[in-house]
Amino acid sequence: MTYRLLFWLALSIAISACSWVPFIGEEEVEEQEAAPTLADLQPAVMPDKNRTLPMVDLNTLITTYQEVLDVTDEPELRLRVLHRLAGLEMKRAEQNLYEQEVVANQFELAIDAYQTLLASNPEHPRNDRLRYQLSKAYDLGGQQQQSMEVLDQLVVDSPASDHYSEAQFRRAEIFFSRADYRNAELAYAEVIRQGKEKSQHYENALYMHGWSQFKRERYRASLQSFTEVLDLNVPADNKLDNLSRGMRELTQDTFRIMSIVFSYLDGPKTISEVYDNFGERHYIGLLYDNLAKLYLEQERYKDSAEAYRTYVERYPQSDQSPVFYASLIDAYLTGGFSEDVLREKEQYIVYYGIHSEFWQSKSEESQNYIRPFLEQYLPELARHYHAKAQEKTVVLNPGAEQEIKSDETSLTDNALTDKTLTEKERTELKQLAISEYLKAGDYYQEFIDTFPEDEQVPEMHFLLAESRFEAEVYDQAIEAYEIVAYKYPDHERGAIAGYAAILSYGLYLERLPDGSNHPDYENWLRLKIESQLRFANTFADDANAPIVLTKSAEELLGLEEYQHAVDAASQLTRRDPPAEQSLRKTAWLVIGHSQFELQDFVAAENAYHEVLQILPSSDVTRNDIVERLAASVYKQAELALAAEQPLEAADQFLRVAVVAPNSSISITAKFDAANALMNSAHYAEAIPILDQFRRNYPDNPLTADIPAKMVVAYQETEQWSMAADELTAIYQGTDDEALKQETLYQAAELYERADDKESAILRYRAYAHAYPDPFPIAMEARNKLNELYVATNQPDKRRFWLRKMITAHDTAGQQATDRSRYLAAMSSSVLADDEYQAFQRLRLTLPLKNSLQRKRKALDKTLNAYQKLADYQVEEYTTLATFRIGEIYNKLSGALMESDRPKDLDALALEQYELLLEEQAFPFEEKAIEIHEANSQRSWDGVYDAWVKESFDALKQLLPARYAKEEKGGLYASEIY
Repeated sequence: MTYRLLFWLALSIAISACSWVPFIGEEEVEEQEAAPTLADLQPAVMPDKNRTLPMVDLNTLITTYQEVLDVTDEPELRLRVLHRLAGLEMKRAEQNLYEQEVVANQFELAIDAYQTLLASNPEHPRNDRLRYQLSKAYDLGGQQQQSMEVLDQLVVDSPASDHYSEAQFRRAEIFFSRADYRNAELAYAEVIRQGKEKSQHYENALYMHGWSQFKRERYRASLQSFTEVLDLNVPADNKLDNLSRGMRELTQDTFRIMSIVFSYLDGPKTISEVYDNFGERHYIGLLYDNLAKLYLEQERYKDSAEAYRTYVERYPQSDQSPVFYASLIDAYLTGGFSEDVLREKEQYIVYYGIHSEFWQSKSEESQNYIRPFLEQYLPELARHYHAKAQEKTVVLNPGAEQEIKSDETSLTDNALTDKTLTEKERTELKQLAISEYLKAGDYYQEFIDTFPEDEQVPEMHFLLAESRFEAEVYDQAIEAYEIVAYKYPDHERGAIAGYAAILSYGLYLERLPDGSNHPDYENWLRLKIESQLRFANTFADDANAPIVLTKSAEELLGLEEYQHAVDAASQLTRRDPPAEQSLRKTAWLVIGHSQFELQDFVAAENAYHEVLQILPSSDVTRNDIVERLAASVYKQAELALAAEQPLEAADQFLRVAVVAPNSSISITAKFDAANALMNSAHYAEAIPILDQFRRNYPDNPLTADIPAKMVVAYQETEQWSMAADELTAIYQGTDDEALKQETLYQAAELYERADDKESAILRYRAYAHAYPDPFPIAMEARNKLNELYVATNQPDKRRFWLRKMITAHDTAGQQATDRSRYLAAMSSSVLADDEYQAFQRLRLTLPLKNSLQRKRKALDKTLNAYQKLADYQVEEYTTLATFRIGEIYNKLSGALMESDRPKDLDALALEQYELLLEEQAFPFEEKAIEIHEANSQRSWDGVYDAWVKESFDALKQLLPARYAKEEKGGLYASEIY
């Protein structure tokens, strides 16, 4: 059989048995046919996995399908083959086109095939796909009109087709190429309506939809489609360079056409209106920028500037705003509008200067772009306004000296010099001068703030101070004067500026309404003090420096400026020659109080010692200083605690009584020393301090807490008996039942831990009798008694508490726990074992009937005990109970066989007696085997404890043939089968 025939047969089977699957690149998918029956299947043959399948070219496939048509008359099969042939012919034509092989009418065969299929099956549900392929064949074959007609039919007849969207796009393209923009717009709209997920042409459809509207002069409407194109393409950072070349060109073209649209309408106003309606877009700045650039190309300079201004006013905090404002100025520069340039540069400073909201909120990169402009504009504007103000000052005060000169002279100001001013005119002129001084000062200040390292800054600062002083803005004058005096090495102006600052403070405080009651008075007093201190430090040789320092230190303390107060007072204490004694005493008090507030308690302690040395012994303030001294030491202890230095803290607490024994906190400090040691686990060191405190201050309220602390300390130092004694004392000394219950149990535990069994028994027993609740703890107390009576060899007392545990659990109801069940089971096991031992001790003697009756009675009692034990369902005791029950039957069987024989029996009678005994014993042995086997079966469930093992051992004795076999290992693994 040839390969071609084999291929043909396989293809026929595939076509007849499977659903129609389109060729590669073809999009038709037929409905599934009914699957063949089992009778139709050929015997399965595994293919050679190493065999490489042959490649079949298109021509061979087409020929093979044509041969299939020649040998079959089945309509459905022929229809499928025709579908396949049509797709293959289309594929071959496309391949030839791709490979640029010129074949006459190369799509005609595909067209004929699709037409034949459509004509022969006009109602077939998949005809929409055939029409799509047919239109494609027409289009690729250069028959655009025919392609359009097929597409028209497809979109009308099959609006739900998967090819509907692409068909509409192709129709739109044809319409647009024909300049039929109305129909193009409608067709593109249909593609858009299908959504991005259903059409790969969605984005191009948006773009061309906008162009169709533009061509129809529907300018405002086109902006919607163009906007959606930008929404899809413009990245979040607005950087188009990162887009692919095609996407970038499409996006740039969209911006360009939108700029044209805006220029046709109301320019930047249209942008604002449109996006008030559409909603904000991250790329909206690019719309204004592109429009402004279009205006520049058209030499519409003011329109370009207005476009930028619109954006800046609409988005004043945008990162693009300073860029656009610079472009606005460039537009005026290019157009030669010098007055507008000056005005806009001044406005630039308002919008983007260092004090603007923009500067404060934006990146350093944006700030660096602005700096060169500010560096140029600020000095020009400052000097301009300062000169204008001074011209007015000259008019008001003809003898005033002027340093600032302006290149511009006001005609109005010159005219004023030629006449005498009225009071009203003087007032108005003064207000104008003040306004201009203020404006000049603002520009000086802004330059300083913007360029703090510039070499002009010292001069700018002095001019700022002068302009503020002239404007009677003393607070700002103070600031500038102090900078000149203390920041720059200007010896000529330093002292003048420093003193001028103090004068300015005085003038400012004088003008505050309500004087010291004004809410701002304290703040300005603080500043005044600071200025005084700076003056005293800088000009230390001044005669008033010591008094200024002392006064400043006191005022700073009153204002809670503690560190500054210490600094000022310390300067006074270090002066050489020394200041007078009263000033030194005040200084040391300021230092002591301030250091205390600053938590430098060592320094505070030293300062108070200095004060006590200066104060006479009769001074009434000595006691207050002693209390402050004690508090300083106490605070040192607290700081040591915070620093996790408990031993140091304890030493400091104890030192309080040494340095200030009569202070009110000396006793408390001793207790705190013990607490510090306790809290840091230094229990051995804490015990003697607590014990001494308890002896020395028995009536102190703090003493009541000592027993509990001693309990902890003794436990932590493993002095269990001492801890138990403290707990016993607490138990005996309190009326709080909850505390009594808790301490009694704890005492029992600690006596047990100290191996004082008798004391432990007494307390556990007292607890068990007195406190049945909470139930779990009461059970543990009973169990402790059980254990302790075992340890002290008191079996009867032990069994008393075993029965107590059983009864307590059995009657606990919902309070019962797994633990109580376990303890009850343990207790039952001991009592059951007692019964088992009693059963064991009973021998079968003659007369057998009587002894057997006693034995059976003991057996029943023992069985009941172990059955009760098993009922607790505690695994380890369940297996014990089962083993014991089996052994009971086994022992009874053995006891029967080992019982005494009557002495008067002859050999025959004795034999008969032995047989009777075996008959009596055998059922018990069988019962024992049955029970032991049941216990051993638990191993299959993963339970293999000592009692399951014992059952296995018992079975080896009872059934040696089954259970006493030795395991033999095979020589080969196969022996296990």
